[in-house]
Amino acid sequence: MRRLELIVFLFLLLAPGAQAQDARRGRQLYETHCISCHYEHVHERARTNTRVHSLADLREQVSAWSKLTGQTFTQEDLDDIVAYLNESHYHLEK
Repeated sequence: MRRLELIVFLFLLLAPGAQAQDARRGRQLYETHCISCHYEHVHERARTNTRVHSLADLREQVSAWSKLTGQTFTQEDLDDIVAYLNESHYHLEK
């Protein structure tokens, strides 16, 4: 039985989505695909003048804008971009 538990544990550890968000990768994606139209200072606006008040809001905005611009990000890409923007600008609670 222990062997089966170890196999399941390793599978869950290595499965896509089980990995932590990668803000460094998110920065790379942002700088490659977003910054040409969406300069970073837009994220530094006053808290009262933003649609982003939670991580869910941030993810929704990143997803919506990526669709509007024709970007085809994976779920992992979106998670990483959100992690980068949160770490660098928003500092929202997780």
